[in-house]
Amino acid sequence: MKKPFATQHLKRKLLVISIFCLLLASALELYTFGLPSDFFSRWLRSFFVLFVLLAATVVVIVPGVNYTVNKLKDLAR
Repeated sequence: MKKPFATQHLKRKLLVISIFCLLLASALELYTFGLPSDFFSRWLRSFFVLFVLLAATVVVIVPGVNYTVNKLKDLAR
C-alpha cells in the first residue's frame, strides 16, 4: 500500500509555516512601504518568497542533512 504524500503532520507544518510567513510578510511590507496602491502584489510576492524559502528549509533541507549525518554516523561505526 502506498504511503500518502501529504500526511497530517506535513499539512500541519505547512499551515504553521504559511501563517508565520503571512504575518512576517505583512509586517515587513507595512513597515517598509506603508499602504501604497500596489500593497497586495508586493505582499503576495513577499509571502511566496518567504514561504518557499522557509518551507524548503524546514521540510527538505534540515531532514535531508539529518538523514545524511545519521547514515554517515552508522557507516563510521
